[in-house]
Amino acid sequence: MANQDIYADRLGRHATEAQRMDEQFRIITGALGWILHPSVARTLGASPSIADFATGTGLFLRSLSEAYPDARLDGYDISPEMFLASDKVTLSVANAKEPLPTELHGVYDVVHIRYLIAGMEPDEWEPVVRNMLQLLKPGGAIQWEEPALSLVQHLRGEPDSMTATMTKLSLMFRSGPLQQRFSHGWSTLPAIMEKCGMRVERDVVSSDRVVESRKALTENGLVALLAFARMMAAKQAPGAMSTEEIDEAEHAAKREMESGCYCRYDVHTAVGFKPVSPE
Repeated sequence: MANQDIYADRLGRHATEAQRMDEQFRIITGALGWILHPSVARTLGASPSIADFATGTGLFLRSLSEAYPDARLDGYDISPEMFLASDKVTLSVANAKEPLPTELHGVYDVVHIRYLIAGMEPDEWEPVVRNMLQLLKPGGAIQWEEPALSLVQHLRGEPDSMTATMTKLSLMFRSGPLQQRFSHGWSTLPAIMEKCGMRVERDVVSSDRVVESRKALTENGLVALLAFARMMAAKQAPGAMSTEEIDEAEHAAKREMESGCYCRYDVHTAVGFKPVSPE
């Protein structure tokens, strides 16, 4: 299972998905109000070593390069298909679920992960935390943000807003085996980090904290929901919608967004600090 690219199986890896993920990153960063959690940022000097797993295009690291021009910024992903070249960031293929090269052990001040939930099974979170922990210097931090996808809501923004189609698409996306997968990570990471001997800080923010970004996040999510529906249709998966049904749902969902329908979910951040000295 560790070698399987579950994310690609669900949503694909291509330029359109890379663009969607980068837009989502910017929207959620706006909701969070920071790129590095304040408890992490205050520990860093002028030239930290920072790793980003499930890096995609490397946007997280590029976003840090101006504030930390002398930093070591290394991005890792199971696939290079979304990599975007930058002279400020090094991008390499690596699987967070597998043991990582010993030459990376004890190298980083920060290891960051955001939104790996779509590529994780419930029993994989602890092994990944332990793999990331090995990469940290003493006192270093894992910063990991995950959405509570099992609790996504589509809500009325206006008295006459419609939500039925968006809710149906969302339920299809997170039903069945995905329901269990989407219930982990955001809810379990703090306890896993504590089990691994880390000091943990937690943060929770609503995805719609910045009201002006509600529509953009809802549109972004619809792109993912439709991509998932079309991929399931192409695979002739049990219960999959037909192409005609998906087209109809797309038109209906866009009408609902215009009526004021928007999505919201909580974004959970777990920050785990490695002990300065072995316990």
